[in-house]
Amino acid sequence: MASSLPHELIEFILDNLHHEKSTLINCALIGKAWVLSAQRGIFQRIVLQLPNQYHEDFEELAAAYTARNEQLLELFERNPYLTSCVRTLELKQFSHDSRRASHSSNRMTYASTTRVVEQLSNVKKLTLARCDWETLTPELRTAVTDVFKTSSLTAVSLSHFSISSFNQLAFLLSQVSCLSVLKIDFLYYQNGDAPTTIADCPPRSIQLNQRLHFRFVNMRTFTTWFQQDICPLEIRNLQTLHIHIRHATAPDYEDTAFLLQYIGGNLQELELQVPPWNPHSTLVHFGYTPNLRSVTLLRIQQTELYSPVPWILNLFESFENSDDCKSIFLRHLTIQLDIEYSDEAMIHRWDKWGAVDTLLARPTFASLQTVKFELLGVPSLASSGVETILSVNLPFLQSSNKLQVQIPGAGEADIKSIKAVTSRF
Repeated sequence: MASSLPHELIEFILDNLHHEKSTLINCALIGKAWVLSAQRGIFQRIVLQLPNQYHEDFEELAAAYTARNEQLLELFERNPYLTSCVRTLELKQFSHDSRRASHSSNRMTYASTTRVVEQLSNVKKLTLARCDWETLTPELRTAVTDVFKTSSLTAVSLSHFSISSFNQLAFLLSQVSCLSVLKIDFLYYQNGDAPTTIADCPPRSIQLNQRLHFRFVNMRTFTTWFQQDICPLEIRNLQTLHIHIRHATAPDYEDTAFLLQYIGGNLQELELQVPPWNPHSTLVHFGYTPNLRSVTLLRIQQTELYSPVPWILNLFESFENSDDCKSIFLRHLTIQLDIEYSDEAMIHRWDKWGAVDTLLARPTFASLQTVKFELLGVPSLASSGVETILSVNLPFLQSSNKLQVQIPGAGEADIKSIKAVTSRF
């Protein structure tokens, strides 16, 4: 029966099983028609994660890690085409203690990792998580740099990544000629000076146009670099931008505002985690981004003393008052509220949300399809009444079926209890 299935259908089935390697291994045993497609899924993603060097069984864990790499290398040697199946490469926990740099187990793990990475020339996405560039062996740094240079690479993710200078990072990113997705979470460097020149990389030659993600990153060096004439990255055609601010300093808001203005009308999806209580938060608005289709506002605090409504109104009134904005294409708005719960706050703070309802009822927001509230910090689901309070204070969104409410951790029984308790409102 398996052999009678059209090859295209087999491909489609197996392409949707790439996260289930045990299933793919079984599929590879069905018959020849399934082998190549199953193998492509099995080897699509490789994760190389060093064992914790402070673990009491580090020697055994390091030996097992090296042995697995050797088995993988043997497979590549027997079946060279498997190396081209690897589209995602993740290196994790390559940040060893310099006091143990000469340890024999370390040398073996780094050497085997280098040999695996050297085999890979078709990687599409590269992730470096909890890695210190300076503590990698010279051979591994060279191998990873070669991955940055491959024409197949389109997405780079750096998480808890350390490097000595921003200039070094700029060099690495400038090697990714087809870079379209860049994600950076927690970046550490000592020298933050923007580069003055980058050899053999023409200005604006790399179209970073799909997604840019900054999470708890000092963006000032990036924004300075993006504006330089020599910068090889062009971000003004970017479609998706994610910005998560941590310390809420004036430069954070200035850089966020700059990116929104610099990218402007091409931006279609925006995710912001920006503390709204800071006086500088009014710098951030949507007046330069009239073509947004989706907006997500994360971890917005509402307390007894503070309501985020004025800040949200500022975002969207600037959006609506944009000089070139006659119609707004926004379709989906998600607001994640971190609530300081009390009965007093639940009743009175929600009254202010009527202004948001009035704003979104205007004809310029006719394209809006959903407004989703994700409520955090509600400790007593059976007595809170948040769903009903929202419905009362957002009558237009409720009556037009655009309002959605999600309370993480609330089961069906809890929701029924809420409705029963709040029926008096």
